[in-house]
Amino acid sequence: MKGKSLGPPPIYAETLKISVAREYLSTDQSYGELAKKYGLKNREVVRSMVSWYERHYSQDQLPVVKKDPAVGSPDLKAGASNTDKEKQLKEALL
Repeated sequence: MKGKSLGPPPIYAETLKISVAREYLSTDQSYGELAKKYGLKNREVVRSMVSWYERHYSQDQLPVVKKDPAVGSPDLKAGASNTDKEKQLKEALL
């Protein structure tokens, strides 16, 4: 039967929702492209993930990754480009 649900909607891991939403917000990919990339049912799943992310993680409230000051990170040098720093931050937050 068309339009009938076959059970409860799938529950996605918070890390997947965050990854999909951040990728949508930081690239020019469409909902449909990301749905296909992540193997999601349709574009509306991506749209709801972005909406969920915006409700739970505003730009002012990004999760903070704590780092042990005793352990240095050679990848976070003062001379590293902004792109490298953004990539490292994105990987650390995932």
